[in-house]
Amino acid sequence: MSSNGTRGHAIDFHVHTAASFDSLTPPKLAIEIARRRGLSGIAVTDHDTVRGALITMEANRYRDFLVIPGIEVKSDLGDIIGLYVTREIRSRAFADVIAEIHEQGGIAYLPHPIRTFGTARFPAIFADNPGIDFCELYNGRYDEGEFVQAEASFARLGIERALCGSDAHFPWEIGLFRAVFPELPRNPASLLAQSREAMLYASVRGELPRRTGLRMGAVIKAAKRRQYRKLAPLLLSLPWKTLRRIMMLRA
Repeated sequence: MSSNGTRGHAIDFHVHTAASFDSLTPPKLAIEIARRRGLSGIAVTDHDTVRGALITMEANRYRDFLVIPGIEVKSDLGDIIGLYVTREIRSRAFADVIAEIHEQGGIAYLPHPIRTFGTARFPAIFADNPGIDFCELYNGRYDEGEFVQAEASFARLGIERALCGSDAHFPWEIGLFRAVFPELPRNPASLLAQSREAMLYASVRGELPRRTGLRMGAVIKAAKRRQYRKLAPLLLSLPWKTLRRIMMLRA
């Protein structure tokens, strides 16, 4: 497959399904949308569970499409993603989560570090945790300022193993950010071996679509947790015309 004029295999490394508390995307639809967008694979990284990843793997009927099982764990310091993991992560201490990921033979991937830690804390987090295998340079929910800060921080810290992901919670967000590899990274060793060859494709999203996705996530979270007092004002705050336009453009 090709992506953005570059021949290779494009992967979105940060996709959520309905197994996350703030998403409603069915696993089968995630696969179909990804293929329609020219992706060769996705990493399913639902919040605090591998259930969505396992369901998506089971739903995948394409031999040339890769579903990387993963999980995004909310730890005591911040989020950390495990790639190529198929069992639940029990720990919630940051270092212990990384250790559990590695015990499964997986990859520890630090998502949206600028949003989680800020430019002041990120260098210390990275230096104090050598078990971090990859960092997310570009995240689909970064604003323009965070893009610039991420590029500057990664350059200053000399981070070479970088990936990117759309942080997609809705079908129209899948594949907006992607990393392109010469070969499909079907296992951790392949991903590590190809890491320096990966080409990252990302661009700042419009502020209204970005905020709409965040608000939609808050609506779904409140509904799933039956927090009905929060739900009404959240629904009223949604820019419905913009939302319809986004869905039509990205379908």
